[in-house]
This record gives sequence, C-alpha cells and structure tokens, in this order.
Amino acid sequence: MMWILSVLVPLQLLLLIVSSQDFNSVTCRTPSGEIGQCINIRQCSPLLQLLQTQRNAAGDYLRSLVCGYEGFEPRVCCTSGSETSPVVTDGPRIEPTNNAYGPLYADQCGQSRSNITHFKVVGGNPAQLGAWPWIAALGYRSTKNPNSPRWLCGGTLVSSRHIVTAGHCVHNQRDLYIVRLGDLDLNSDSDGATPIDVLIERKIIHPEYNAASYTNDIAVLRLQQEVPFTELIHPICLPLPDEVRNRDYTRLFPFIAGWGSVYFHGPSSSRLLELQIPVVEQSECKRAFEAFPTAVINDRVLCAGFARGGKDACQGDSGGPLMHPRGRTYYLIGVVSYGFRCAEPGFPGVYTKVSAFLDFIQQNLV
Repeated sequence: MMWILSVLVPLQLLLLIVSSQDFNSVTCRTPSGEIGQCINIRQCSPLLQLLQTQRNAAGDYLRSLVCGYEGFEPRVCCTSGSETSPVVTDGPRIEPTNNAYGPLYADQCGQSRSNITHFKVVGGNPAQLGAWPWIAALGYRSTKNPNSPRWLCGGTLVSSRHIVTAGHCVHNQRDLYIVRLGDLDLNSDSDGATPIDVLIERKIIHPEYNAASYTNDIAVLRLQQEVPFTELIHPICLPLPDEVRNRDYTRLFPFIAGWGSVYFHGPSSSRLLELQIPVVEQSECKRAFEAFPTAVINDRVLCAGFARGGKDACQGDSGGPLMHPRGRTYYLIGVVSYGFRCAEPGFPGVYTKVSAFLDFIQQNLV
C-alpha cells in the first residue's frame, strides 16, 4: 500500500560546499522567459531605480526576480531589455534610503545556522535551533481539542507571506487553517525557539493535481499577514538560477527535515529531525514502483532514498522541503510527496520537482 509522507528532514552540507564566487556571471531566467545575469541589485540600475521610485507598487514584481543573495543584499535577474522596465501601477514616490531593499527580503533566503557534518527523519537526528528557518508545520483543526491543532504536514516559507507544500496536504482538507514557523520542538516551550502561528488566508492547489496518482502534487498557501523575518524565521531560495534549475541531482545528497513519524505507523517526532539522502536514477525509481499502477515517475518528480532503506521521510513529513545547498545558500528543489511505507529497502521516496512548477509558484506569490 502506498502512503503519503508528511514533514521532511534537512540534511547535511558536507562536501557539497562550493565557493560563493560560483554566482559570479551566473545566467538566469526571468518569469517571462528572458535571459539575464544574476547580479547584486545595486549593479542593476533599472531595477534599483524602480525600487527607489515605486517601492510599494513594484514589490511583488521585484521579488519575482530575486535569484540569490550576496550577504544580506538580494541578487536579481537583470536584463538589458524591457524586462527591467515593467508597467506597474502608480505608487508613492520615495526617497532612497538605507532600507531600500525591504521589498526584496533584506534577510537572506536560504541561509542556515546549521553546521551539521553527519547524516541526520526515519533514521534522522535532532536538528539544531535555527538550522532550517524556513520549515513550517501545517496545523489542522482537531474535533477532540479545537484549541490544539494537529500538525500533520510540513511546508516551506518562500516569501514573507507564502508557503509551498504538497497538494495532497491541502486537497479536500477544510481543517487546514494555520501554519507554525520558527519552532524546534512542537511540545516544548523551553527549547529556545520563538515560534509564531499564522492563519492561512488562501489555499492554491495546482490546477492539474490528481488525487489518485499524486501527480502535480504541489500547492501554495497565502498567509493572512506578512511574517517578520528573524534569524530563526526566513525563506528558502527558489531554484531560479539556471545552474540550480537545470542541474541533474542524481547521486547528490540533498537534505530533508520534519516532524513526521519516526517509523512506519509510529508516533510523530515532536522534535524537528533532519536527514541527508541520495537522489536516485529515474530508471531505478520506475522499477521500484512498477507494481503500483497509479505511481507516475516522470521528469516532474525526483526520487531519493537509500537502497538499503533505514533512513527516509515518513507520514507527517508530506509537503516538507527537499533542500540542496549551493555555496552557503539552500534551494528548495523538491517537496515531499509519497512513498511505500517508510525507509523500506528498495523504495525511494518521491518528491515533487520544484523547478518543474516555478511558473505555478511565481504566479501565486501575490
């Protein structure tokens, strides 16, 4: 029987670190498909001018062009054509200030406090405080205890107001109503975390999500209010640079993290767990699931897990992030979707491939 996973595990960085100079002269693609250079916004005169003159009106547009960070300053996909001069509604003119980068997330995306150097959710290890500041727990109303949500899925903060999660965590789930950010131990007030709970304003499931086959298993949640970024709460980067978007991750070891079950049909972990797992060949994944007619393994999913089993995402990890570091910056490359049992030998977990759904995500970051 196939089981839906819920709540991922952030993994290890070791041996995957590359020089921050990798972003020099990196090409990128804007939401409209134009090719540009991923550079510091200070070096992109048209966008800098737009930010300074129409900050309020242009905020969402500028956010869609963020392709990375340099320290605490955003890099944007800068083109030489009309892309840098969009038509926006009139907004109040502002004088340039030292805080001119506010709309583009002055706090870094994809920056983790973790210094893990060992394998870490079935088979995972406890995460450090602040290791994965973008990870979210999704709360569902409980009929037994209306004042205490059930944390049944995971998600990932990608802007000050948006969470990316799995479609099956949202589909027909009227009880989903709240998101928790910045937590470490869901049952402890003495873990050093300062979590916040934010109500969900809107749930957007991919229009082609299929509940039978779990294809296009992705959704965006819009929160009722913007989330203030702190050291313990800030977004991960979307895989916008071409080098991240188009990379073959086979045989690399991205990270997962979450509060899911510690073994198949077992209790959930109240403490955030993290793990590093290898991405496997598509052909290997197809063979593993060939006995399951509803399983669709194509170029819109990634498969990851150990052939011997023992370490995996599990129930409760669904919707959580599959994360890959480039230099010191983490990118969201997958969303926990489904698997067979948990950590079962010969059965990798299946993850929605985020780069295949960037248009859907960006269109709903409003």
